[in-house]
Amino acid sequence: MFSKDIIKGNMNLIVLSSLIDGEKYGYEITKVVQNLTEGAIQLKEGSLYPTLHKLEKDKLIEGYWVQQDPGKPSRKYYRITDEGIKTVEQEKQRWKFYINVMGRVIYGDPNT
Repeated sequence: MFSKDIIKGNMNLIVLSSLIDGEKYGYEITKVVQNLTEGAIQLKEGSLYPTLHKLEKDKLIEGYWVQQDPGKPSRKYYRITDEGIKTVEQEKQRWKFYINVMGRVIYGDPNT
């Protein structure tokens, strides 16, 4: 498991990355992340929905409502915008750099 601080500091990237392959609703996002990380990252509603609202406000994702079967509540789906995709690509480059630098610090090998 990762510390809450690491997850909190990377919530935008986690959520945006989960939407790269297609639109999803909130609970679906939590399941995708949990499955991809083999349970190492488990998103909680208390952090997921504020992140979704912030990303929507920042125009990195778009949300829209879909009516389910009669008698079932509507679901809000989210899709990543072009700006959101650019943000993911930038963050991936930052992570690549971070991993490279930390590898040198931890292992002392400039080729790590």
